[in-house]
Amino acid sequence: MALADTLKEAVKAAPKNVICSVTKAKEKMSKEDIATLDVALYDRNIKASVLGRALRKEGIDVTEGTITRHRNGWCKTCGTE
Repeated sequence: MALADTLKEAVKAAPKNVICSVTKAKEKMSKEDIATLDVALYDRNIKASVLGRALRKEGIDVTEGTITRHRNGWCKTCGTE
């Protein structure tokens, strides 16, 4: 199978309109925690890996990759695109 075919199949199989995990996490947070997270998300001095570990320690399952996508405005469903 050619790479083009494999990519086409992968795109078809990928979930559609999945809500960003950062947005999902915020739905369960207090206003104070949302404000704290927003400041941390846009503070580039805080690495995504550090922020991810801190969130997981609080029971919030958000990966470093998701944080990076959100920071870069690549989220398609949370309005940061």
